[in-house]
Amino acid sequence: MYNLDLITKAALPIAKFKDDMESFHNFSQDFDNWIFKSNFKVQGLPKDSYIVSGITDAFNQTYAIYNKIGIFEGEYPYHEVVLPKKRLTKNLKAADCIIVSHPFSADGMSAHEKLAYADTFNKPIFVDCAFFGICSNVNFDFTLYKNIHTVAFSLSKTFGTGYYRVGKIYTVDTYPVSVYKEWDYQLLSSAKIHYDLINTLGPDDTFKKYRQKQIEICNELGIIPSDTVIFGLDHNKKYNKFKRGYVNRLCITHYLK
Repeated sequence: MYNLDLITKAALPIAKFKDDMESFHNFSQDFDNWIFKSNFKVQGLPKDSYIVSGITDAFNQTYAIYNKIGIFEGEYPYHEVVLPKKRLTKNLKAADCIIVSHPFSADGMSAHEKLAYADTFNKPIFVDCAFFGICSNVNFDFTLYKNIHTVAFSLSKTFGTGYYRVGKIYTVDTYPVSVYKEWDYQLLSSAKIHYDLINTLGPDDTFKKYRQKQIEICNELGIIPSDTVIFGLDHNKKYNKFKRGYVNRLCITHYLK
């Protein structure tokens, strides 16, 4: 006699991947622990969390659940490249959701002023913490804001693993990735390369390691060291080719090696 439940179930048997699943769930917990190891306050994260294929994946899913995306001048250009103009606005009042990078994409500095302003519009806010792990002098305390719906972290910048990217979102929204978790249909390959890596560096270590070198490079170039260690900032015309909104942002990663 055939078991119809087995015949109609499309997914591969979870038992086949038992060890992989266990490693994945352990990694998800390790990712939580890694974030909260920072000496800078991390607080006020939404309660539900999911592993995503980097913050880029989280953006794509955000575009699927919100129509009009609001951003500040100088924000991560991915939004402008991917979204049609009619779905992107810098008039935050017209937005269905506001995305704010913190530290901010244009300068690698704290975006708490922007977050406080965005919060006054009573729109869902997505906080992009892609530079967490390579920054300092920035706290990640979101308890003062009433409209934070999603906070996203990534390991790409800390470990240089953008081509094998993995991230984590904390959210109150129903993201497509929640189905992955419900079905145990997880992103095993995205996470696997980070299982051991995540234990080699803490979220404050990269900044400490390269801060002095960053200062030396910035002094030589006549620019201002950002609170995100891979950037130097300029407000003059000399480096206009690197303009990001209101500032010239120079990425000095190559010279930090």
